[in-house]
Amino acid sequence: MQSRIQINRRRRTKSGGNTVLETAFTFLPLMAIIFGITDFGLMLYRWTTLENAVRQGSRYAVTFQTDSSGHQNTSIEDQVTTYGMGLVHTSDNPQTIFVNYYNPTTFALISSNGNQPGNIVQVSVQGVSFSWIAPLAGNYGLRNTNAFTINCYSSAILGAYPAGTSSVPE
Repeated sequence: MQSRIQINRRRRTKSGGNTVLETAFTFLPLMAIIFGITDFGLMLYRWTTLENAVRQGSRYAVTFQTDSSGHQNTSIEDQVTTYGMGLVHTSDNPQTIFVNYYNPTTFALISSNGNQPGNIVQVSVQGVSFSWIAPLAGNYGLRNTNAFTINCYSSAILGAYPAGTSSVPE
């Protein structure tokens, strides 16, 4: 009869490759899950940041303030850029930041001189691209690797002009 110590030693030397194989089978799905969680977190971060940026642009619009440019639309776009934390810029090509004015009764788009008290202002960020980084994205038929776009909208009703002001350049 062989001693228990010799059997355990033989078993350990024969099973040395199993550890490497089991580690590989465990490590790859674990990394895919970690990258997937990171992907989802980054997408959620971008979406909430852009939502906040357009909300701040909408809040800024209802006060009829302007920055050094002297035009309200440019000032609103600058606010969205500031709160967008580098995800959107006024110089993006194609354009991603939009400011539109609507009639409050018919909801028709007002093409010019729409920044009048009582009108609806809509500040939006459209077409911001997001690409996945997960290692299994698109491989083995799991999902499409195409980037998707984030669109965010915020609307408000324009208030009264500031005291002493009768109009603000659009």
